[in-house]
Amino acid sequence: MTDVYCSTKFTEIQVHIQNRLISNCCKAWPEKINLEWLEQNPGKLFLTETIVEDRRKMLLGEKCYSCDFGCYQDENKGLVSKRSKKEGDQTFINDPFSLPTSLDIVLSTDCNLSCLYCGPEYSLSWTKDLIKNGNYAHEDTTLKLRPQYQIALKIKQKTRSTESKFFKLVLSEIKIANTIKNINLLGGEPLLNDGIYQLIDEFPDKTIKISTGLGVSKQIFKKFLEKIKNKNNIQLTISAESTGKNFEFLRYGAEWVDFYQKIEQLKSNKIQFTFNSVITNISSFDLENFYKLYGNHYSIRYGNVNTKPYLQPNVLDEESKDKLINKIKCYNNNVFFSNLKQEVEEDCSEKQRTQCGYFLKEFSKRRNLKLDIFPAHFLKWLGLD
Repeated sequence: MTDVYCSTKFTEIQVHIQNRLISNCCKAWPEKINLEWLEQNPGKLFLTETIVEDRRKMLLGEKCYSCDFGCYQDENKGLVSKRSKKEGDQTFINDPFSLPTSLDIVLSTDCNLSCLYCGPEYSLSWTKDLIKNGNYAHEDTTLKLRPQYQIALKIKQKTRSTESKFFKLVLSEIKIANTIKNINLLGGEPLLNDGIYQLIDEFPDKTIKISTGLGVSKQIFKKFLEKIKNKNNIQLTISAESTGKNFEFLRYGAEWVDFYQKIEQLKSNKIQFTFNSVITNISSFDLENFYKLYGNHYSIRYGNVNTKPYLQPNVLDEESKDKLINKIKCYNNNVFFSNLKQEVEEDCSEKQRTQCGYFLKEFSKRRNLKLDIFPAHFLKWLGLD
């Protein structure tokens, strides 16, 4: 894309409660909010000087700094960006002071899981891994310990998110900005935070979408089910893309049987949910089984891993690629598998191969996981035989 415009900058806002950050798009570089300023300027959280200036630049045909770390960077690398996915479906908004219609809220990075594709910026379980075992040796900067990750561990859970002054101010800002129709709760794992119940109680007139891996105890899940039962404004997006041992490898800390039972409980309670599948080379080996189980009855959204090039679907040996492409052919005219085929058919670099081998060996060693659930020819190609 050569045009710099993106309607998301005018309609969406993401707020990170734990780190007191805000950005006008989940992919944009965030800014830190000064609490004293916010207290003195009610109604301005979603219209900071940076947000307004970003929009003005876009309207003048100029690139804004915050997007250099997200979509513009992806596009310069020839990757599919969030912005390019919306090409042809952009609503032009020419008011730099327009209020958002959709709000993403990250309560905290509290999470019981340390999923394969994730990292310490989203999961405190990943932070604990890096504290215990050290950084990953290759140049993936997302798998290195940073001071803000360690600081979060020293703060009590409720203070990290729902009992903070910033959280209370955000609730007030939502009430002032009456344009917001959708609230999306992200993580970490939102079900670990009681703040979701406060949001559900205070905003029954808004659609509340909760992204979860269901990686919580049975007691917490039961409490959550009781809360959302018979509430038509609540929707769930569940993170998953595999079954059995593959699921437990990819989403370390979760058990497949427990996950499957929770899905059955959601179905029996008639709770609305869809799936978000983060597609990696590693998940591709069991993806068809997951799709056969849920794809005919539920919407499955295709998620990619642009930030971790060594986990992209094309980082496979030729035998694995051929087998996967042959399976994909059975799903003609299926958009989900068409996206996968397009990515798989791309060539991978030697750097991606060596990094994947190192990462997979290190990831499994730190978690005492066996690699024999994956094809021997793939492991040999990675130097892990």
